[in-house]
Amino acid sequence: MKALPDITFWFRNPKQIISDSWSERNVILESDVNLFSWKRKTNQQISSYLQHVVSSDKEPISFFTDVNDLEKWISEIRGIWDGENKTAGDAFWKDVFIVVRDFLTFSPSQSGTVILKVIHSNQCTKFHTDGYPLRLFTTYYGKGTEWLPEKALNRGALGKRNDQIVKNPFKIQRMETFEVGILKGELSDRMNPTPGIVHRSPEIEKTGEKRIILRVDI
Repeated sequence: MKALPDITFWFRNPKQIISDSWSERNVILESDVNLFSWKRKTNQQISSYLQHVVSSDKEPISFFTDVNDLEKWISEIRGIWDGENKTAGDAFWKDVFIVVRDFLTFSPSQSGTVILKVIHSNQCTKFHTDGYPLRLFTTYYGKGTEWLPEKALNRGALGKRNDQIVKNPFKIQRMETFEVGILKGELSDRMNPTPGIVHRSPEIEKTGEKRIILRVDI
């Protein structure tokens, strides 16, 4: 009789790795990790620039690129937010370039979709997983993405109400401003040994808050 493959690793609780070093990001590729998060300090120069962006309610930016064309794309589109002040956002756009460039190397084609936008309404506030291999998410301004450690959630309730999904609301985690998260998703057409990270956008409509987010999908 042919022995069956060991499938016990499919059912291990996924881990979330929080680090103060961007150089450790490759840990997201490990089979039992569904979130890598890089905690870093707020950059005051970038924050000052983004205060202008959020007050002017700039239009969203979205483009598909590969590593080789990324610098050219940023050079062309940054004027949408910079306006006539061509140097005020230098620190911000340099940071976006470095983070996106490094993340795109996880893609077999070294390419992905980059989205930058000002958010002033509730987005997806229900806890969920998404259908993508990897997504990078950074909130440069305002409240960050919320996520659930495995012990705090009921995966069998996904698709239902948050109060059914969340077993312990005190265990809800939130990324800080400037924190860079790499989130592992789930794809229905392939067997993934790691369940995707369960997350949601914070509610901001009632308070009138705004957010500025960077998202990259590969």
